Amino acid sequence: MNSNKGPNDLASEWKEAFNSRDLDRILALYSEDIVFKSPRVRTISGEESGVLQGKSAVRDYWRRLLERWPNLECAVSHVFAGVDSVALEYRFPSGLHGIEFMTVGSDGLVTYAVGNDLVR
Repeated sequence: MNSNKGPNDLASEWKEAFNSRDLDRILALYSEDIVFKSPRVRTISGEESGVLQGKSAVRDYWRRLLERWPNLECAVSHVFAGVDSVALEYRFPSGLHGIEFMTVGSDGLVTYAVGNDLVR
């Protein structure tokens, strides 16, 4: 990774921010020009492409997600490191199991994030 932050540090920050349900804390992980892709974008934001661009759109997504599931928590089971990327394997008590792939800029902020759900 290109920042002072290691992959385990980012994984821990992501999990703690997510589980805090603090919108500002979650958004502090993302760059202003974030590209965010997830199957849940379709159902939560109504964006059929599944793609959000920019921090404002991602803010709205997280706000809606947190309103819909105020007690949602996740556990990170594995962290995978790349050159400038991290992939987190996560699970929710509801049974959702997936991987979040993120590229990270030199400032340590996530510039690109893709959620992938386990297909059963």
